[in-house]
Amino acid sequence: MPADFQTFVRDHERMVRALALSWVRSPSAADDVTQEAFVRAWKAWGTLRDPAKAKTWMYTLTRHAAIDWLRREKRHKAEELVQDVAAPAADRRPDDLVDRVVRIVDGLREDYRQLVLLRFVEEMSYAEIAEVLGMTATAVGEKLHRVRKMVAERMSARAEGAEA
Repeated sequence: MPADFQTFVRDHERMVRALALSWVRSPSAADDVTQEAFVRAWKAWGTLRDPAKAKTWMYTLTRHAAIDWLRREKRHKAEELVQDVAAPAADRRPDDLVDRVVRIVDGLREDYRQLVLLRFVEEMSYAEIAEVLGMTATAVGEKLHRVRKMVAERMSARAEGAEA
């Protein structure tokens, strides 16, 4: 394996695993999707012409690997995994701010969760997100605005519920 591909894997492994986990919602399945995404990257390594677009290229490969994995699995099994992963861990404090935000984000539609992950975890620009998701940067901004508003409203509602 060429050293430049090894460096590429090291640089993108965390992002790919996080993306895979956000879609397949199972750590072991995320490992499978991550491996598959890098196998696809290795096979297509010569097609990456612009290293500046490596992150969006890898995102696309990961997305396709996750979609293929989900198609292979039975629908009910995938739904059970979502419920299992979405359940809060017993060792977390329910009033912890980070835990509350994670649970709220986890409850969002898939496209909104992807936006949050790409923007706030992977720190992609609106233009990069737009390229990856096949939308305009303006649309990305509008959706992120809606997501922020939803999260704020749900945080406020939970805070009010805790006071009651």
